[in-house]
Amino acid sequence: MLYVKILHMSNTVGSLEIPNVLYARKRMFLAISDRQREILIGCILGDAYVTPKGKIVIEQSEKQKEYVKWKHRELSSLCYPKGPRVLVHKLKTTNKEYRSIFFHLRQYFRPWREIFYNGKQKIFPKEIILTPLTLAVWYMDDDCWTGKKCVISIESFKGESCKNIQESLFKQFGIYTTIGKNGKLTIRKRSQVIFYALITPYILSSMKYKIPNPVTTGSRFVKINLVKIEDAVVH
Repeated sequence: MLYVKILHMSNTVGSLEIPNVLYARKRMFLAISDRQREILIGCILGDAYVTPKGKIVIEQSEKQKEYVKWKHRELSSLCYPKGPRVLVHKLKTTNKEYRSIFFHLRQYFRPWREIFYNGKQKIFPKEIILTPLTLAVWYMDDDCWTGKKCVISIESFKGESCKNIQESLFKQFGIYTTIGKNGKLTIRKRSQVIFYALITPYILSSMKYKIPNPVTTGSRFVKINLVKIEDAVVH
């Protein structure tokens, strides 16, 4: 039996400061809590889009409506008054309808746009500080456990950003990864225990199907000691 002990340590690797207070005008500002910032970074690394004018669009398949509602509850102080709404997309080639659920964050996030985009291309900032909550939201957005592998979709990132993702996961958490020809990132087998120990406490009940149940990697069982998670060491 393999035990993963979660230690209370500070992460001193990343150094990029993401602003918590955003200004539209001198007396108009938006204050973001640390928890909201961690969730938002995970959203942007995943499926969220920051418009050039600074509005954040949160959108998922309607099948994930409970997950979208959770995001809206967590970020409600940053949102426009309207709650999550259904949007119907129609594919021209097949005439098939696709339904999604979405909401918008207020148009204060232009400084974030400058951090996470280079022109129209989404980027992964080299010195960004990741947390287990950020990793969990990123994972819930568009990633999965295949039964054998932990796969993270990073197709929206190119070149240097892919390298930055791998370096950040390794330097901040000791997680080894590979990137396949399909552009997806795979957590290497030796690091699956640590990765799932970090994110499992934050995975919503509606998203539990995305993780091993119980948290298993091969024949190994992970017992999680729930202390504040900042880093993980395998004993």
